[in-house]
Amino acid sequence: MLGKTERRVALVILLTALLPLASAMVLAYSLLDYASSVWLRPEVDQELERGIELYKDYVRTVKDDMKHQTDAMTADDALRAAARGRMSSACSEALDALFPRYPQLVSLSIEDETGHALAARDRGRALDEVAERKLDVRRPIPDGAGSVLVATFAFDRRYEQRLERAGAIHEAYSKLANERTRVYQPYLEAFALLLGITVIATVALGFWLARGITRRISRLADAIDEVAGGNLDVRVPVTGSDELTELARVFNRMLGEMQQSRARIEYLQRIGAWQEMAQRLAHEIKNPLTPIQLAVQQCHRKYEGNDRAFRTLLDTTLEVVEEEVGTLRRLVGNFSSFARLPHAELRAESLRDFLRECSEQLGHLGAEPGDGSADDLVNTHDVDVRWELPEQPFPVEIDRQMLRRVLVNLVRNAVEAIRGARPDALDGLPRGHVVVGARAEGNGVAIVVADDGPGVPEASRERVFDPYFTSKLDGTGLGLAIVKKIVIEHNGSIAAGRSERLGGAEFVVVLPPSPRPGAGVGAPDGEVRESAAHARRQSA
Repeated sequence: MLGKTERRVALVILLTALLPLASAMVLAYSLLDYASSVWLRPEVDQELERGIELYKDYVRTVKDDMKHQTDAMTADDALRAAARGRMSSACSEALDALFPRYPQLVSLSIEDETGHALAARDRGRALDEVAERKLDVRRPIPDGAGSVLVATFAFDRRYEQRLERAGAIHEAYSKLANERTRVYQPYLEAFALLLGITVIATVALGFWLARGITRRISRLADAIDEVAGGNLDVRVPVTGSDELTELARVFNRMLGEMQQSRARIEYLQRIGAWQEMAQRLAHEIKNPLTPIQLAVQQCHRKYEGNDRAFRTLLDTTLEVVEEEVGTLRRLVGNFSSFARLPHAELRAESLRDFLRECSEQLGHLGAEPGDGSADDLVNTHDVDVRWELPEQPFPVEIDRQMLRRVLVNLVRNAVEAIRGARPDALDGLPRGHVVVGARAEGNGVAIVVADDGPGVPEASRERVFDPYFTSKLDGTGLGLAIVKKIVIEHNGSIAAGRSERLGGAEFVVVLPPSPRPGAGVGAPDGEVRESAAHARRQSA
């Protein structure tokens, strides 16, 4: 069923096409009728006939003149004497004397009664068949003993062509004058047929154009309904090159930003909940650790007996308890560090300079001020870590300390994955390779950390950023969760994949470019910052 918009668009197109065409048809009929009355007049036909007769008379006059010139040449005494004597040399001299007097001559010759040429003379160039027409004139030479003078003249072919063209025009004009009513009748019929075809075509075109517009508007309306229901995965097909196309493109981009913003907010909310839980676990686990360790140490010191088996049991118990307490303390430290993760303070920096600084301080990148933990250092003595600094400065807004922590975690994970896959050290050769670089990515910039280790299984590439998800026997699963939280607070994104270059894992951190001076912060980033603040308040 046709909608109102389709009918209106079809009607507008129909009127737009019909009004000019109908006006043109009426005007054409009037012009043809007036033109036929002006052009097809008896006086014109009479003048055309007179012109043709004049051309004919002129052509006859030219030919007669050439014949008279030939008669004049046969009356020449020298020519007669030479022809009578049948002497070729005398005939040639006579022709040489006559030839220059007549500029229209092409050739001139004297033949005897048998047709044998006694002498001949020509102008030195052949007849131009396109521009010239020839006329052969044969005249007997009086007292020439039967000799004949053959003269070939050339005259301008244009006159003859104009005569033929004038005859054709006159014939066509006479035909038009006799069939005046049939001259413009086919044009009127053609206009009428064109008018009918236009009516049908414009109506069909109008409905087709209107249907295309309304269909795209309907798709956009349906997508808006889906979004209103909470579905941000819907997308509008981007077709055409008009304003509706741009609207669909902007709408899809808005949905993508909303989806990304919601994913960030949800992740930050989950991280906030995990941070709160980590803080509580750290508190609950840390408090009893010291009494347990002190109690076991007290039992070990208080025993003064001589039972060697019991003394061995106490020593073993003390060693196990102190080792496990140390492990729990490190775990509590990780929980506390995760729970106290600060908010990123972004400042305009050059990513190239930042990566250069990281490459120079790789051995100390992970050490937090006052932390003193050797586990936060990146030990790369048996793994080749190469930094490929970009040529462009890549201006970005970053928190140097927190983004340094991101690189430390990613490089450490790559190094540990390589060592886990290749436990046996090679003599003088690195166990594997890690490459850290940067490249342009869309409107932003990407930091890429790739290795030739075992890689990340495709099924785990999304879950590796969840807190406490780990494939290591001694891991806590907090490193990549911290990395993603820091990246999100930089208004960026991170993804895990397979490195086509090295064949192992590849982590790509995409950061937005540094905004222009005075540029405002968009709504999605504002929501993310608000969510991050809420998560910090929950974990406080």
